Amino acid sequence: MSLRPSDREDRQVAGLWALCAVLALGLRPLWLAAAGFAPPCLWHTWTGWPCPGCGSTRTLVRLLHADLSGAFGLNPLVAVTAAVFVLAGLLAPLWLALGGPAVSVTARPRPGWVAVLAALFLANWAWLCASGV
Repeated sequence: MSLRPSDREDRQVAGLWALCAVLALGLRPLWLAAAGFAPPCLWHTWTGWPCPGCGSTRTLVRLLHADLSGAFGLNPLVAVTAAVFVLAGLLAPLWLALGGPAVSVTARPRPGWVAVLAALFLANWAWLCASGV
């Protein structure tokens, strides 16, 4: 990952990202109504163990109700990822408009980042197992 001057394509991507973030918030009533139709987790039903994504729907519903601590308690990784997606999506166009650099992601992930992401994933799953989500 490196920083580089932004170009027209970066600004277009930032604009689309902002649109997605605005739609995610603007369609809140629809998301809340649709959440009731989400099926139960088959893995959890069959094994009794939570899958790494268990509690995601309830986490997002709590975020839509602005219950940050409740969302974080259900599935911390989903709560943080969703919140960062919306906040960064809203700020990205402004960042680039003010001349901030764009992030350039290399095609090959670095082993250190892979290890950090794997540790976060496993820690989140351990949290789900321990909390009984």
